[in-house]
Amino acid sequence: MMTPHDRLGIAPDATPAQVKAAYHAKLKEFPAHSHPEEFKAVRAAYESIRKGEADRDGDFLKMRPIEAAIAPELIQTLKLNAIAQLDLTLEDLIRETF
Repeated sequence: MMTPHDRLGIAPDATPAQVKAAYHAKLKEFPAHSHPEEFKAVRAAYESIRKGEADRDGDFLKMRPIEAAIAPELIQTLKLNAIAQLDLTLEDLIRETF
């Protein structure tokens, strides 16, 4: 089975300009009116490569999951600071409430 790059006759690391040039050369080689199946295959290969480039470059509108990591030591420090701030006696709680 031919890969899109094989179909256009280019290397997988071809630049966008090389991809476009190869695409146009193949369209001249296989015009739609005389080679409809080959034309469709060339067009599909070109679109597949272009889509792959867009995925690699990153579509900034595409939603991606947020990946974050917090050091366990930082979480423990925050927890201890929060507990220290909440250290109230029953008398303090009643005074603050009423």
